[in-house]
Amino acid sequence: MSERNYWQRLRRNRMTRRSLLRASARAGVGATGLALVGCGGDDDDDQQSVAQAQQQQQQQQQAIQQEQAQQQQQQAMQQEQAEQQAEQQAMQQEQQEQQAEQQAMQQQEQQQAAPQPAAGETDFNATVRIAIDTAADTLDPIRSGGKAMLPHFDTLGQFDQFSKEFVQSAATFEWVDDFTAGIVNMKPGMKWHDGTPVTAEDAKFTIDRVNGIAPYNADGTSDSLYGWIVGAINDEVTVEGDLTFRLPVNRDASAFAVLGTEVRMTPKHIIEEVGDEEFGNLGIGSGPFVLESYNPADHVFSTRFEDYHVEAGSTHRIHKPWMARLEQLVRPEPVSRVAMLEAGEADMTLSLGWDLSQTFEGSDDFDVLFAQGTDNWNIVFNTERPAQDGSYPFRDIRVRRAINHAVNWEAIIESRGGFERRNMGIAATNIGALTEEQRADLVYEYDPEQARALLAEAGYEDGFHVPFWGYASRFAGIVEGGLAIAQDLAAVGVTTDFQADEHAVFRLRLGAKGEDGIHEAAGFHHYFFNTYPDPVSNINAWIDKNGSISHSKADPDSKIQELVEATRTAFDPDERAKAINALQVAIYDEAMFLFGIEQVNVGVMRKNIEWINYGARQDEFNYWGIRTMVT
Repeated sequence: MSERNYWQRLRRNRMTRRSLLRASARAGVGATGLALVGCGGDDDDDQQSVAQAQQQQQQQQQAIQQEQAQQQQQQAMQQEQAEQQAEQQAMQQEQQEQQAEQQAMQQQEQQQAAPQPAAGETDFNATVRIAIDTAADTLDPIRSGGKAMLPHFDTLGQFDQFSKEFVQSAATFEWVDDFTAGIVNMKPGMKWHDGTPVTAEDAKFTIDRVNGIAPYNADGTSDSLYGWIVGAINDEVTVEGDLTFRLPVNRDASAFAVLGTEVRMTPKHIIEEVGDEEFGNLGIGSGPFVLESYNPADHVFSTRFEDYHVEAGSTHRIHKPWMARLEQLVRPEPVSRVAMLEAGEADMTLSLGWDLSQTFEGSDDFDVLFAQGTDNWNIVFNTERPAQDGSYPFRDIRVRRAINHAVNWEAIIESRGGFERRNMGIAATNIGALTEEQRADLVYEYDPEQARALLAEAGYEDGFHVPFWGYASRFAGIVEGGLAIAQDLAAVGVTTDFQADEHAVFRLRLGAKGEDGIHEAAGFHHYFFNTYPDPVSNINAWIDKNGSISHSKADPDSKIQELVEATRTAFDPDERAKAINALQVAIYDEAMFLFGIEQVNVGVMRKNIEWINYGARQDEFNYWGIRTMVT
């Protein structure tokens, strides 16, 4: 029996019961009326007394019966009202059921009429669930900006997925005034996630925020960890039209690439209204995904931005996502992410590590994902803050070379699955990369005896002690790698207190400077170099003497700063590649860092998912490149 028939029968039953109640009420009143009929009189006193008593009794009975009749009438009326209300509710329910049934039939007819994707075609309605290790960070891209925020914000330019060259996407860039300024024309029609147009005022506002001079805060500044991005700008950015602004810059061939790919646009009208702190929870940008819900301890839910300015399928730049919905599910423990995959609660996880990922080899449902070219490990020395004994060991090149000989990187690589190789320089596989011949000549081999000899020669025969900072999230094996490095260093006399923190804590400490302008945190920092096609971000942030996270200050005699400038003044691409190569050789020879590994990000992905990216990295920057196929 259908639900509709059930409601109809229920209404009929209620109507029949109501009719009976009405009849019962009328019958009660009629019976009372019959009971009130008198019995006649008698002249005898006794009989009169009896008659009077009977009359009084009859009057009392009559009063009682009248009261009972009134109560029955009230009860009948109340019952009738309740039945009428129930009937109305039943009729409304029936109408709602009918409407729902009609809507369902219409939707079914529309779906049947629309062309259905066949097996192997793109599922544009797909939800992709990615188990991640952390989202404990602000969603503001210029403050700390963890991985959770990245899909929501856009840049003005990108690196071409094929040529690796900087290409103009959301704006065009034109050099003027003998390469001392640039005119930027933004693409018409771009929107913020709230539907407001993206304008040149927004671009200027964002650049000012990155530069720490946003005027809306009470103190006139905005906290920024990425001042190196706007290092080439030497004067105020000026707006020359709704979509046009002028960048006054030093002569710097990399200026457009840095500004275009690193400045993640933020909406002026929203931040001026709510402030920095609240904006850090909103995630409103103009990128490929729109933030739906954010709980840093549990999830980041996003949906496709239908108004994104590049259609899905572009083969050379960021485009509108194929998926309809992105669910990032926070599960810090790797084992819990594996459990989610096995339970069908997640489709993918990155940074799982080889030890757990290999259990999915040969799976019918999942593939092991090897993301080549993700951010490379380097250990940074703070040459400007003293060690515990008051000395400055990292200023001595012999100490820096000793540390590079002290760590058994091959053992670390083997423990991670054996897929990686030594990192040498600032952009091991990009523009200006070291040749294989250069790599063979320059590598610091694992040699603890040589390390001890160099330390003794530098006056540190008994070693020294410094802090060692690492970050506990973002990539697999960071903590284990940091502990292995600390153990190898201790074996040659360099002792540390290794401490691993969440990226949100670590990154703030990494950029913090004292009143003397020197980075506060002494010792080692286990961090990464970006592997973008152009190493300019690493040069500006790590190598330049004024870089925002430049802890290792090069010896003035090394001419490293001179080589940095040479990369900026070389506007010819071939000349610039040569300059970058020369800079990398000098950095490695100078042992400016403890050079680590070219990391491979190992994870697991469901078989019906494609993630080609046409050369882009397979990481949180590029979720837009994930495509779910119909099975």
